[in-house]
Amino acid sequence: MNIKIASVKIKKFQNSLYRYLFTSSMFLKRLKNSIFHNIIDTLFPETCCGCGQHKKIKKYCFCDDCFARIIPAPGSNNQIFSLARYEGPVQKAIHMYKYERKKWLSRSFAEWMNDFLSEHTEIEFDIIIPVPLHMIREFQRSFNQSWLIAYYLGRMKKKLVIYDALVKVKNNPSQTGLDHQKRKENVQGVYIVKKQQMIKGKKILVIDDVCTTGATVEEIYKTLKNSGAKKVTILTIARA
Repeated sequence: MNIKIASVKIKKFQNSLYRYLFTSSMFLKRLKNSIFHNIIDTLFPETCCGCGQHKKIKKYCFCDDCFARIIPAPGSNNQIFSLARYEGPVQKAIHMYKYERKKWLSRSFAEWMNDFLSEHTEIEFDIIIPVPLHMIREFQRSFNQSWLIAYYLGRMKKKLVIYDALVKVKNNPSQTGLDHQKRKENVQGVYIVKKQQMIKGKKILVIDDVCTTGATVEEIYKTLKNSGAKKVTILTIARA
């Protein structure tokens, strides 16, 4: 009887010891992770891409204040959609991405687009095509900003991204400073479809960074539709 009681007490002691060691190890692990993250935050503080300050990121790449200042893009037609107005924090973030070569922002913009598409289930597509740059412009910039976003969005949506189906064959002058009519003339005939068999009968989602007057996306829409695309939808980060 005494042996049995002693055995029970030993088992209880073992269970208590195991619980203590387990909770202690979990506490130490949490403490270690907390200390590690504090060190990382101190050495490499988060930086908001909307204001450039070292602040905690609320969503995508924006702090609380900048995210609250983002203005949704005005209502669009059934072909062109944009996430936000091209001003304030969004304008600065896109400028950092394109001209300061902050390529890591491509994933943040893709996550934003992914959330937008999840909310707008009416936007249906089979494949994703980024707006192409002319080879000279892409060489000068070192990357195609639309392609990087499309790449990550394709992984998130599990959709095929075709980089070279649509090609820009003319290195036309920049659209900056041109009115709508001049912009339309400037982009006429600059795009061709290289792989018509891959887009024929497909619903296509075209990805770009900014829609200003809509001249570029209108030309792309026309080019893809004339090449047999069933449906073409354009999605941009911002709209001017």
